[in-house]
Amino acid sequence: MRINTNMSAIIANAQLSKTEDKLSLSLERLSSGYKINHSKDNPAGLAISQKMRSQIRGLDQANNNAQDGVSVLQTAEGAMTEIQAMLTRMKELSVQAANDVNSVDERAAIQEEIDSLNAEIERIANDTDFNTKSLLNGDLQRRVYSNVPDVKQMEVTDGFQDGIYGITITADAQKAVVKGGTIGMSSTEKITEDLAGTVVINGLSVTIDEGDTLGTIATKLAEGTYMAGGTLINADPAATQNKAAYGDTEGYQSVAAATGTAFVFLSEEYGSNETMKVECDNPALAAKLGLPASEVQTGTDVKADFSTNFGERIGFANSATMSTYGDTITVRDNNDKTFVVKVPGNVVASNGGTVSLEQEVTDMGTMRVHVGANENQIIDINLPEISVETLGLDHVNVYTHENASKAIDSVDEAVTRLSTMRSKIGAYQNRLEHTTSNLGVSEENLTAAISRIMDVDMAEEMTEYTQANVLAQAGTSMLSQANARPETALQLLQR
Repeated sequence: MRINTNMSAIIANAQLSKTEDKLSLSLERLSSGYKINHSKDNPAGLAISQKMRSQIRGLDQANNNAQDGVSVLQTAEGAMTEIQAMLTRMKELSVQAANDVNSVDERAAIQEEIDSLNAEIERIANDTDFNTKSLLNGDLQRRVYSNVPDVKQMEVTDGFQDGIYGITITADAQKAVVKGGTIGMSSTEKITEDLAGTVVINGLSVTIDEGDTLGTIATKLAEGTYMAGGTLINADPAATQNKAAYGDTEGYQSVAAATGTAFVFLSEEYGSNETMKVECDNPALAAKLGLPASEVQTGTDVKADFSTNFGERIGFANSATMSTYGDTITVRDNNDKTFVVKVPGNVVASNGGTVSLEQEVTDMGTMRVHVGANENQIIDINLPEISVETLGLDHVNVYTHENASKAIDSVDEAVTRLSTMRSKIGAYQNRLEHTTSNLGVSEENLTAAISRIMDVDMAEEMTEYTQANVLAQAGTSMLSQANARPETALQLLQR
């Protein structure tokens, strides 16, 4: 029996200290609700849980990003809906203008409304934005770069991967051209009664009256040609035609209207469907103005083929097909892949022969919606440019029955193009909505996983707490008993 060292008390105190540690840990877990409060509690679990927590926060923000993307698309589609309503009105106006019951003045009023609608389409396309980011003016479409100046990429669908796509242009598109002979009328001379007559341009009659001067006649013919869907210029009949320098006027250089020049009638657009017909009912008037009694000319389409390298097409698959219309080249492939290029009317002439056109398609320019918690988890949104030109409405003319009929077809094509764009936006919206749902499920599952790692099981922990509390009470009691044991040694000293 020893009194200097009370081993029983030391052992009881050690056990009580352990129990107190367990009790403190249990109290901390019960009060915080977490199983892991310090890295020492579960180093691996803490590392996993923190990574998961960061992932959950990222998924939550990605969900917000996807919803913002849907808002962008809804804004764009809202603008497209209004544009489509205007196209419907333009179809109605074109059909009305195609009826020959209408006079020239009535068709002019219809044309004025169509021009106003086109101006509004341009305004909506340029002004529609989201958070100051323009949506429909081409800022959010894929960037395509060309090795030939003034070539415009009208469309390139998502199916075409980034890279070089080669097209060989072998012949320029041509406008329909009727070139008159030398004008034999001086600037001060006036039309006499026997020279009066009518010039018919693509079905539109222009009356040349007695007393008209050359300037008056030129103005009348210019206005009539414009209304008939063309352009009138005065050219030097002796000058060499230079399409490389004057592609828009088929190589003719415009000069001031005067004696010795020639009237040149040009269609507004390029292509084999373009016609320029000029007739004059007075042979003497025709001779005086250098006009043909009757002449009809048509334009031609651009000629092109796929560029090859060692027998293989550059960029395009062997299944792709090419077609041309006017100055536009269209390549179509499987899965509705479309590649549309508009080339200048003098590209071959300017380069002295065959032109190898290289269009570099890039992944730049699109709106990238980050829809994941990790790097490069994105959805590219490619919003094509909407404008009067891309819709094919930049030359809509309803002053004659023939032009109004062509306008009906142009508006129908525009409706189809816009409907395709809206369908594409709808597909993007559906995709983002599914993405949002998937992100929600992923966030829910990760939250459940981190809960299993971090959150304390209150029932189990309460059991541990109760056990530790009872042991602490028992340990305290035993420590008291152990501290009292040395007192028994005093009994040996009482004799």
